Amino acid sequence: MAIFCQASGFDALKRKLQALKTLTTNPRIDKALGQGATKMQAQIKLLTPVDTGNLRDKIIWNHAKMMEYTIETNVEYAIFVEFGTGRHGDPAVPHTSKPYWTYYSEKLQQFVRTSGQEPAAMFRTGFELTHKEVFNMVRTEVHAIIRGA
Repeated sequence: MAIFCQASGFDALKRKLQALKTLTTNPRIDKALGQGATKMQAQIKLLTPVDTGNLRDKIIWNHAKMMEYTIETNVEYAIFVEFGTGRHGDPAVPHTSKPYWTYYSEKLQQFVRTSGQEPAAMFRTGFELTHKEVFNMVRTEVHAIIRGA
């Protein structure tokens, strides 16, 4: 008794597996990540409190290398806006134990006494609001690349 088995589609499978192998260097995936970074940057800027606009204007995305994007700022006080200050700050971050402090405000041209400020959490919230959408943008591109292989 002879058993005969025939299979087809191995060439197509091989092409799809080859496409998977090159995803980490595929410019289409890198472009989708860049579009996601732009979307996330826009959301973070929307959540950023504005006094002078300096912080919001200096939130940028950076494309350091293939498949690597960062959203960052070089504004030195951004960390205080993100995590808050004093007794009002995010408890997960160490803050001063002083009940209040006084500083000179250039904008107001006077001394101001404060007990701290609430965290704005614009980077963390911006990430939380957009990371699934960015993931789906990349996933859609991956599916298209594999389908087209």
